[in-house]
Amino acid sequence: MPAAIGIDLGTTNSVAAIKLAETEVITADDNTPPERKLTRSIVSIYNNELVVGETAYNQFRSNPANVIFSIKRLMGRGINDPAVQQHIQNVPYKVTQFTQGTENALSVWINEQEFLPEDISAEILKKVVRNSQEYLRKNHIGNNTINQAVVTVPAYFNDSQRSATRRACQKAGLTLLELLPEPTAAAISYGFKPNSSEFKTILVYDFGGGTFDASVIQATGSMFIELGKAGDLWLGGDDIDHKITQFVKSKVTEQEGLDDFDQQMNKMPHYQKLKFISDLKSAIERAKIALSSKEEFVISPATPLLDDNGFDIPIEVKIRRSELEAMIKPYVDRTIQICHQALSLSEFFPSDIDVVLMVGGSSQIPYVQQSVREAFGNKVVIHPRPMYAVAEGAAIVAAGLVDKTTTVSRDYCIELESNPRYKVISKGEQLPCQKIETFKTVANDQRLIHLKFFSPDLVRDQLDSGEAKHHDEPIGEMWLGLDKPYPKGTEIVVTFELNDKNENLSATAWLKNDPSIRVSSSFTQGRANERIYRELSQSIDEINAEISLTKYGVSEIQKEACEVIFLANQIEINNIENQDIIVRATKKLEDFKFNNSPAKIKMDAIENRCDSLLELYDFLLDDAQKSRIQNIKVSVQKSIQTKNLSTEKIEDDYDKELKLLPEIVQALEIIREGAINSSSTELSTRFIKLLELMRQGNLEEADVIYRQLINESIEILKETQGGTIPTLPGLV
Repeated sequence: MPAAIGIDLGTTNSVAAIKLAETEVITADDNTPPERKLTRSIVSIYNNELVVGETAYNQFRSNPANVIFSIKRLMGRGINDPAVQQHIQNVPYKVTQFTQGTENALSVWINEQEFLPEDISAEILKKVVRNSQEYLRKNHIGNNTINQAVVTVPAYFNDSQRSATRRACQKAGLTLLELLPEPTAAAISYGFKPNSSEFKTILVYDFGGGTFDASVIQATGSMFIELGKAGDLWLGGDDIDHKITQFVKSKVTEQEGLDDFDQQMNKMPHYQKLKFISDLKSAIERAKIALSSKEEFVISPATPLLDDNGFDIPIEVKIRRSELEAMIKPYVDRTIQICHQALSLSEFFPSDIDVVLMVGGSSQIPYVQQSVREAFGNKVVIHPRPMYAVAEGAAIVAAGLVDKTTTVSRDYCIELESNPRYKVISKGEQLPCQKIETFKTVANDQRLIHLKFFSPDLVRDQLDSGEAKHHDEPIGEMWLGLDKPYPKGTEIVVTFELNDKNENLSATAWLKNDPSIRVSSSFTQGRANERIYRELSQSIDEINAEISLTKYGVSEIQKEACEVIFLANQIEINNIENQDIIVRATKKLEDFKFNNSPAKIKMDAIENRCDSLLELYDFLLDDAQKSRIQNIKVSVQKSIQTKNLSTEKIEDDYDKELKLLPEIVQALEIIREGAINSSSTELSTRFIKLLELMRQGNLEEADVIYRQLINESIEILKETQGGTIPTLPGLV
């Protein structure tokens, strides 16, 4: 039977563990010394192959632009996220918008090759799995085939970030048993005692390389109940490193009399600048670790800064532990505030807590431990294995030895016309959960529905109250195409579901009055399906802005748009993109854009009008005019076939010809347009009868019908011309 492991997929390091007779943390010869249990969460390229861990870390000096680190901070993020933009300023590698998606997705680049963040995370997972298989082989422990895992994520990860982690597992060839919140995993590592009836309420303080989480968890024996959690996804060891970097830059600027450190650095040759950045990063990491046991440390990167003449500016900056503590005090204060938020959400007081459990690399800083003890007293416990606790807990869960209850980490909101912040699922609700909501369409003849989902970051909203704005993180969009147009106010029932394995939010919709009409869609998260939906929406906006559509025209365009949506909704199933369907959906979109471009619609209208003029009124037109109309039709057909829609001459010729039509033909055309837009076929029948009478020369009877039809047609056209295609946002 294949083995299942627990994996802590960390910002700085990743760890794997397996539950055998005891819980064992995986070691590997090429892991970070001295214990060889940490795999650096770094990916680079060496000898034209992707490498992970220490080998990738060793590329920092020689190939810094192609060394990807802290990728966890970019999982499920969009390129325009302000925190992402700040992150880009602090890394030497290239980060761009995903070329096949929208601004809600991003890519990193290695050797001019594009990778999604989940691609990089997948490489880290593959390395951890290989290490685990080799560990089992060397130690002769059972079956060494590993294809199942429990993978941990920050408790405060949103839906989009969990989805990206799930895709990473799939790309790594892993069957993901569960996405487990990191603080819950740490509590399980600490409190798992199957034969014990001891009951404890634990506040987990998880301060890692990139994130901070606080969770209140009740534990007894093998049962764990998650009561409340809060977190900050941009608060971790990386931020401490950034503070030290700013300290070094400030000191060097002062010592060397520089105007601006960054400007001086940017004058360096590109390759040497990147080496300097990577060496400075390594020196700062060493300083941070050293100051846990020393009172001071000298930061001295191997690569010097260069002055304007290209001469070395060696950097030697002394930093004292007291200076580091002053720098990070705001961060530590913030972690304690977040702990109190988690307590408040759980409706607990600090006095109700039995243990404050500290885990994560940044929790090993003496000042951090001192501050937490000052806040919570003698209840504070440093996990005996703070770097491995999360992986250990995941391994115990992977072995199926734990009963647990988890909760929703973030609010789920949807934008409605009537309420732009409508909450469908609330933070703290017990998982699994299901909600059923009834919404209404907002326009007559609506067939297209576009829903936008987001998670408010309530921690930032409360802690950063000085900022007069909400911190909303988009988690996905959903596009639905109904089977036909429906009137305004049509009720649509939507079921939202979250299971207890931390999977993505799922939604299914159906018509309240006809449950057999069901539509479903996966979330778009900046990828190919979202790009297709966005381009479709833009195309519809252009049509609405430039063309006055008939009711029939609106219906036909909505029908064609739904065909695009139907294909796009099949692009991603279970987090896996189907490239063949991407190609088909893109082709369908391009056809839609061409067929419904203002120029193409005009050409179609001209061709159809020419056909009707020649077919219906041949007995009223002279031969010369019929020949000119036929020539216009041929020109239109050539234009469409060659997709050359620069057609000013055709339009000019057509407009001139319309003005030359006999007055009776111009009047009959008004009746024909009225018949096309009438909801009844009766008008069309009478119009055909009118033409027959005119052909037969029965003008007296024809005149009676003509006078009736012309007035009716004018009224119909007043009501039906100038229609638009209802699309956004779609529901109230």
